[in-house]
Amino acid sequence: MTKHKLTLHLIELMPEDHRVTLEEAMLHWYTNIRNNGGFRLTQNGYHAMKILGLESWSVPLTDIKITMDKSLLLALDRKLTYPYFIDYKKTQVIFYSSKEAMMATMYGSIKNWLDKMPQRRSVP
Repeated sequence: MTKHKLTLHLIELMPEDHRVTLEEAMLHWYTNIRNNGGFRLTQNGYHAMKILGLESWSVPLTDIKITMDKSLLLALDRKLTYPYFIDYKKTQVIFYSSKEAMMATMYGSIKNWLDKMPQRRSVP
C-alpha cells in the first residue's frame, strides 16, 4: 500500500473531531512529506496513531546514538513499509507493523536488520 492510500484510509478512520485533510496529514504526520517518502512519524503523527488506537509494538534501542546516524535514518526511510515513531526519550522505536517489529527484534538490533533488508519498492 502506498503512503498516500494508507494515509487516506487512516483519515477515514479518525473520529470526526480529529479528522484532517490529506494535505494536512501528509504535512504534519510524517517527517518526510513526499508522497513516495518514508513512514517515519512526527510527534503529531504519533499522536494521531494513538487517537486511532492502532496496535503498536515497541522495540528498545540498545544504542540511541545510532538512530541519529543519518545513514540509518535514511535506511529506515527507504525500507520500512508501515508507520513508525522513534521515541528518543524512551529510547525505543514504535512500530505499527508486527512483522517489522518482530524482524527488528529477531536480528538483535535495528541496524543489523536494516543491513539485510531490501529497499521498499517505489510506487508512484
